[in-house]
Amino acid sequence: MFATNYKFQVSKPFNIVYMFLLLLGLFLTIGRWASQFSDFVIINSEINSHISNFSLSLMAYLGIGCSWMLSGVKFKYITVLGLVFIVGNLFCETLMTILNTPDIVDAYFGIVGTLISFLFLFVTQKYGLASVKKEN
Repeated sequence: MFATNYKFQVSKPFNIVYMFLLLLGLFLTIGRWASQFSDFVIINSEINSHISNFSLSLMAYLGIGCSWMLSGVKFKYITVLGLVFIVGNLFCETLMTILNTPDIVDAYFGIVGTLISFLFLFVTQKYGLASVKKEN
Protein backbone atom coordinates (compact mmCIF):
# COMPACT_ATOMS: atom_id res chain seq x y z
CA MET A 1 0.00 0.00 0.00
CA PHE A 2 2.56 2.57 1.13
CA ALA A 3 6.18 2.40 0.06
CA THR A 4 8.54 2.44 3.03
CA ASN A 5 12.27 2.24 3.30
CA TYR A 6 12.26 0.65 6.74
CA LYS A 7 14.75 -2.14 7.30
CA PHE A 8 12.78 -3.63 10.20
CA GLN A 9 9.21 -4.12 11.31
CA VAL A 10 7.82 -4.39 14.82
CA SER A 11 6.01 -7.53 15.91
CA LYS A 12 2.33 -7.20 16.77
CA PRO A 13 2.59 -7.33 20.61
CA PHE A 14 5.24 -4.61 20.60
CA ASN A 15 3.18 -2.58 18.14
CA ILE A 16 0.21 -2.74 20.53
CA VAL A 17 2.36 -1.51 23.43
CA TYR A 18 3.76 1.25 21.20
CA MET A 19 0.26 2.46 20.29
CA PHE A 20 -0.83 2.24 23.95
CA LEU A 21 2.11 4.41 25.06
CA LEU A 22 1.46 6.98 22.33
CA LEU A 23 -2.25 7.13 23.20
CA LEU A 24 -1.43 7.41 26.91
CA GLY A 25 0.81 10.38 26.16
CA LEU A 26 -1.83 11.93 23.92
CA PHE A 27 -4.63 11.55 26.47
CA LEU A 28 -2.46 12.90 29.29
CA THR A 29 -1.55 15.92 27.17
CA ILE A 30 -5.17 16.56 26.19
CA GLY A 31 -6.20 16.16 29.82
CA ARG A 32 -3.60 18.68 30.92
CA TRP A 33 -4.67 21.18 28.30
CA ALA A 34 -8.36 20.62 29.11
CA SER A 35 -7.64 21.41 32.76
CA GLN A 36 -6.68 24.93 31.73
CA PHE A 37 -10.30 25.63 30.82
CA SER A 38 -12.13 23.61 33.49
CA ASP A 39 -11.73 21.91 36.85
CA PHE A 40 -10.63 18.65 35.20
CA VAL A 41 -7.70 17.11 37.09
CA ILE A 42 -5.62 14.03 36.24
CA ILE A 43 -5.05 12.05 39.47
CA ASN A 44 -4.27 15.14 41.61
CA SER A 45 -3.36 18.79 41.08
CA GLU A 46 0.38 18.29 41.75
CA ILE A 47 0.72 15.61 39.08
CA ASN A 48 -1.60 17.52 36.77
CA SER A 49 0.75 20.52 36.72
CA HIS A 50 3.74 18.41 35.58
CA ILE A 51 2.13 15.71 33.40
CA SER A 52 2.62 17.53 30.09
CA ASN A 53 6.42 17.31 30.45
CA PHE A 54 6.10 13.57 31.03
CA SER A 55 3.75 12.99 28.10
CA LEU A 56 5.56 15.20 25.60
CA SER A 57 8.94 13.64 26.41
CA LEU A 58 7.38 10.18 26.19
CA MET A 59 5.74 10.77 22.81
CA ALA A 60 8.61 12.67 21.21
CA TYR A 61 11.35 10.19 22.15
CA LEU A 62 9.10 7.22 21.40
CA GLY A 63 8.15 8.54 17.96
CA ILE A 64 11.61 9.61 16.87
CA GLY A 65 13.37 6.63 18.46
CA CYS A 66 11.01 4.08 16.92
CA SER A 67 11.27 5.57 13.44
CA TRP A 68 15.07 5.60 13.74
CA MET A 69 15.07 2.01 14.98
CA LEU A 70 12.90 0.83 12.08
CA SER A 71 15.18 2.67 9.66
CA GLY A 72 18.20 0.76 10.93
CA VAL A 73 19.90 3.52 12.93
CA LYS A 74 22.33 2.02 15.45
CA PHE A 75 20.87 1.84 18.95
CA LYS A 76 23.76 3.83 20.42
CA TYR A 77 22.48 6.88 18.47
CA ILE A 78 18.97 6.29 19.79
CA THR A 79 20.48 6.17 23.28
CA VAL A 80 22.31 9.46 22.63
CA LEU A 81 18.99 10.99 21.55
CA GLY A 82 17.50 9.93 24.89
CA LEU A 83 20.39 11.55 26.73
CA VAL A 84 19.79 14.74 24.72
CA PHE A 85 16.15 14.66 25.87
CA ILE A 86 17.23 14.24 29.50
CA VAL A 87 19.83 17.03 29.33
CA GLY A 88 17.32 19.22 27.48
CA ASN A 89 14.74 18.67 30.20
CA LEU A 90 17.25 19.56 32.90
CA PHE A 91 18.46 22.62 30.98
CA CYS A 92 14.99 23.94 30.22
CA GLU A 93 13.72 23.40 33.75
CA THR A 94 16.71 24.81 35.63
CA LEU A 95 18.69 27.29 33.54
CA MET A 96 16.35 28.63 30.86
CA THR A 97 14.31 31.28 32.63
CA ILE A 98 13.24 33.40 29.65
CA LEU A 99 10.26 31.37 28.41
CA ASN A 100 9.90 29.00 31.36
CA THR A 101 9.47 29.05 35.11
CA PRO A 102 12.27 26.90 36.56
CA ASP A 103 10.79 23.77 38.14
CA ILE A 104 12.97 20.73 38.78
CA VAL A 105 9.93 18.50 39.31
CA ASP A 106 8.94 19.18 35.68
CA ALA A 107 12.40 17.97 34.65
CA TYR A 108 11.95 14.80 36.71
CA PHE A 109 8.62 14.08 34.99
CA GLY A 110 10.25 14.60 31.58
CA ILE A 111 13.13 12.30 32.53
CA VAL A 112 10.69 9.57 33.62
CA GLY A 113 8.83 9.87 30.29
CA THR A 114 12.13 9.56 28.44
CA LEU A 115 13.22 6.55 30.52
CA ILE A 116 9.93 4.73 29.90
CA SER A 117 10.37 5.32 26.17
CA PHE A 118 13.99 4.14 26.35
CA LEU A 119 12.95 0.96 28.16
CA PHE A 120 10.34 0.22 25.50
CA LEU A 121 12.79 0.94 22.65
CA PHE A 122 15.50 -1.20 24.25
CA VAL A 123 13.22 -4.21 24.76
CA THR A 124 11.72 -3.79 21.28
CA GLN A 125 15.18 -3.63 19.72
CA LYS A 126 16.18 -6.84 21.52
CA TYR A 127 13.02 -8.91 21.09
CA GLY A 128 10.45 -7.20 18.85
CA LEU A 129 12.11 -6.49 15.51
CA ALA A 130 12.08 -8.56 12.34
CA SER A 131 13.80 -7.76 9.06
CA VAL A 132 11.59 -6.53 6.25
CA LYS A 133 11.63 -8.89 3.29
CA LYS A 134 12.05 -6.99 0.04
CA GLU A 135 9.80 -8.12 -2.80
CA ASN A 136 10.97 -7.48 -6.34
